[in-house]
Amino acid sequence: MTDPKHIRPQRPKILGIAHFGVYTDDLENTAALFTDYFGYGKPYYVERPGQPTIMFIKINDRQYMEFVKDDECREWKYRHTAFETDDIEAMRIYLRMMGVKVPDGTMDPGFGFKCFFIKDFSGHDVEFIQYIGTGLLAEHKGQDLPDTRVSDLMRHVGWLCDDFSRDLAFYSFILGFEEYWRGGPDDNTSKWIKLAMPDSPTKEYIEIMLYDSKLDQTEMGCQNHIGLDVEDVDASRDMLAKRGLIPEGCTQGEPMKVGACGYGQSNYLTKDKTRIELMTKVAVGGKPTATIYGIPARYEK
Repeated sequence: MTDPKHIRPQRPKILGIAHFGVYTDDLENTAALFTDYFGYGKPYYVERPGQPTIMFIKINDRQYMEFVKDDECREWKYRHTAFETDDIEAMRIYLRMMGVKVPDGTMDPGFGFKCFFIKDFSGHDVEFIQYIGTGLLAEHKGQDLPDTRVSDLMRHVGWLCDDFSRDLAFYSFILGFEEYWRGGPDDNTSKWIKLAMPDSPTKEYIEIMLYDSKLDQTEMGCQNHIGLDVEDVDASRDMLAKRGLIPEGCTQGEPMKVGACGYGQSNYLTKDKTRIELMTKVAVGGKPTATIYGIPARYEK
């Protein structure tokens, strides 16, 4: 007979990245970057008494950027990542059964989803959400998705971590993410580790950005980032350049370079130094650069 103590509970599906939350000192400047320059639709604002203003920028109907007005002028602007699940209450129970500290229940903040927050083993905030048919985002479903968007998919997000063993224990063992690539500035150093999301139909993933020394705001912002899919990095860059000057304090992307993983990319910075990475949908030359972990078949194209 199987010992009940060794039966692993079934994890609800994790469907992809719902949003990436960061602080910003200048909501107006950030809004201009994403709407006037990157071509996204009008922002949605949430203002509540005694709380900082929240601004949503839609990438598509199930993904968005969440910017929170930073009244404290923090250097560390990364706030949290939210993952979409197919059963929010089952996810809360699953995490509790796996020994993760969870809240007593889920909440409905009125944004169009039910959710709860936890902390990963490195202390970063993580949000799980399940979309529902009411609330701010539900009311605007199918709206504010103009053809001018530089990208319609946030394929990956990344953030800094000083001890990968903790994140590997949480994201791989508990959440079931699959490590499939790691690399760095040379063949003997790992600085970037990719973990594929188990149930994402669009092959979304996270990047754990390793560091071992004190970083300034620009260095932190360059590592805490989002990755937007594009067909052709240089064509997208040329299109953006024709829209006029990038907002003051933001940094325009450089000509395409091929990253260590084999994909073409160009990086932009918000005024707060959060990085926006444009990355080709497929590897330059048609196949990613393999590491000792290989490349799963579903990520070869």
